[in-house]
Amino acid sequence: MTHFVTFAPSPGFATGPETSPRPMWRPGSVLPDGIETLIADRKFKGEFSFSLFDLTTRTVIEDRNPTFPMTPASVTKTITALYALDTLGPDHRFETRVLATGPINNGVLQGDLILVGSGDPTLDSDRLYDLVQRVKQTGLRKIEGMFYYVTDNFPQVYQIDEGQPVFVGYNPAIGALNLNFNRFYFEWVRTGAGYNTTLDARGARVKPKVTLAQVEISEGTGLIFGYTHGTDIERWTVLRTALGQKGGRWLPVRNPNRYTAEVFREIAQGAGIALAPPTAAQTVRTGTTLATDQSPALGDIIKDMLFYSTNLTAEVIGLAASRRAGLDPATLNASAQHMTTWARTRLGMAQTTFYDHSGLSDKTRMTAQDMIAALTSVNDIDPGFEMRLKSIRPRTATGALDTVSTAKIMAKTGTLNFVSALAGYLTAQDGRKYAFALFSRDMTARQSADNENSEQPKGSMAWLTRSRNLQSGLMYRWTRLDGATNYTVR
Repeated sequence: MTHFVTFAPSPGFATGPETSPRPMWRPGSVLPDGIETLIADRKFKGEFSFSLFDLTTRTVIEDRNPTFPMTPASVTKTITALYALDTLGPDHRFETRVLATGPINNGVLQGDLILVGSGDPTLDSDRLYDLVQRVKQTGLRKIEGMFYYVTDNFPQVYQIDEGQPVFVGYNPAIGALNLNFNRFYFEWVRTGAGYNTTLDARGARVKPKVTLAQVEISEGTGLIFGYTHGTDIERWTVLRTALGQKGGRWLPVRNPNRYTAEVFREIAQGAGIALAPPTAAQTVRTGTTLATDQSPALGDIIKDMLFYSTNLTAEVIGLAASRRAGLDPATLNASAQHMTTWARTRLGMAQTTFYDHSGLSDKTRMTAQDMIAALTSVNDIDPGFEMRLKSIRPRTATGALDTVSTAKIMAKTGTLNFVSALAGYLTAQDGRKYAFALFSRDMTARQSADNENSEQPKGSMAWLTRSRNLQSGLMYRWTRLDGATNYTVR
């Protein structure tokens, strides 16, 4: 275990004091007398940092290593959400447009058809189908020119983090056109000695086939999924021994712009609109707008992002915010650097450095003190931000769901292999409100693990369980605080 020294909060930390008042625990409490005993009881191994801040008295109630830089994982998304809300506004909507460069005569477009995206992270096949239907309503049935899709009006990213497995859907590519979180569905059914397989871009109402990818069943050994990025086709292999009788899995695409355009063409052809194979356009060309799709408002997108922890959404709204701020970032890291400057200036996060907007990179560093500074600054940006977070049910001292407690927790979780985080707001049983941040990690174990080829390296789930048990112990301790009697446990 790494041994830390405990740092006192700096004089400029939020509005808190230079020294932190400590809670007084009643003798005979069901809780351990001290945090060290709690850590020992939970058999936690690694580095641990936390801070609990009373929103009424504006004082730190309890902390441990609050200024030590830790790995926040998806807790990063809370800051990305604030960055986007502050820069774009809660009513911002992403648009996907279909343009025509000429007139439509007798159902024939005398010009080119152009599909233009703005990075919408929520676009799915059902909405793409509806967009095609709106194009059809113009009378279009055929084009004389080309079918283009625009690629250069939004950064193109092959994957969020190169240290993650290539086959996982939470490490997607990013483009101006994103569809179904940039995944396709691979389904298989055993038939005698072989398998029938299908690839589609399914939604709730439509299931267009996918032509961008191929999946070959392999007789070899080793990794279950293999991937090769070809010029026109994304080629996958899957081990026969891993398939069983039947099943399905979402797999990522690495060229989301072309993927979206090809699915658009597939849907259009089913609607009686003949289109040539899609071609990438290097510049946004002018034309008449035939149809438009709008995303939900950013405020609603953010609530879903924080609930489901969608990495694609976080990266897109972060990139969009940086572009609105006047940057033209070519990489996620370039955009994250701007968010770092914004967070230090706007939220007082003096020791925080971001490497992406989703928290998938383990290079991002954040302190518990900085997270508290952010959580106590949100009213200047979004007074209702607490309600955008996920409601988390309190647990008992043993980790079971607490069906009796009246405490309320609104927070964001964060998880990587050998990394766990939790931050948000707590309303204790006496009604007193707090902001809190909890970070834990074992970077020695993480760096030794095969994170690039395995979703769950050996030992990672057992470590995560111990870390979450420690979090539950602390949260149980805090939900039972009685601020009216000098912070004793009820």
